[in-house]
Amino acid sequence: MRLEKRKVIFALVVYLLALIYVVFLEPSRTGGEHYSAPRWIPLKGTYEMMIEAGSSRYYWSLFLLNLFGNILLFMPLGFLGGALSGFPANKFRVVVIAFLLSLSIELLQLTLKIGVYDSDDVLLNVLGAYLGLYLFHRFVAKNIIETYKNS
Repeated sequence: MRLEKRKVIFALVVYLLALIYVVFLEPSRTGGEHYSAPRWIPLKGTYEMMIEAGSSRYYWSLFLLNLFGNILLFMPLGFLGGALSGFPANKFRVVVIAFLLSLSIELLQLTLKIGVYDSDDVLLNVLGAYLGLYLFHRFVAKNIIETYKNS
């Protein structure tokens, strides 16, 4: 399958609009609801969620949903960022963009009191973007997709 730049840009715009909806506009995300104190220390929130889950299947499902949800949420950004960069994609640029976008989302959540500011989310989002970029590279290497040449 050959990627066309305009289709990648269109997919990226659709992805970003969906991301905004899921993070800020989804009906259960009104201001003040589901808000708790910011989690500033990296990995502390994840550790506490694991301890809190204990042997409860329900809390483990919430923990795994949070963990993999944050990773999966940013995988398209890494994949599309890689596709937009052409091949070879600039890994540093894609990771920095993912970091800045994720940090912006978390700071907006903190400011608007929608959701929870969690430094772990930033780390997991960046990991997701990197995994998406890795998948893009694997697809190109296996000739599953062809990219356009950047000039």
